[in-house]
Amino acid sequence: MPNEQGRYTKAEVVVSGLPYFIPSSSRWTSRPYPYAILLSKTRCEQYNVPTAEGEQPAAFLYAANAGRGTDDLRHRYVPLYDRTRELQNRADVRLIPRELMRSTD
Repeated sequence: MPNEQGRYTKAEVVVSGLPYFIPSSSRWTSRPYPYAILLSKTRCEQYNVPTAEGEQPAAFLYAANAGRGTDDLRHRYVPLYDRTRELQNRADVRLIPRELMRSTD
């Protein structure tokens, strides 16, 4: 169950079996998708492809600073949503490396 900000604990992420990205090492824990555009809820809204009510994440992003200044330092994984179909052919999309999963890189 995510917290009020929508973040998950490591235990919840591991149980989900979904991949997660670790920015400090610039790597995905696994690459189950040959090619995927994976965005946070905020980035989905930025590109006008918002998440649907009850939509489940396709992956996660470890956010080391999540929860700083609060009592909750356990919920540090941000859900990512698959927007490959909607964004792969749009010229206005500028992805950062962690938003793109490719099995060949």
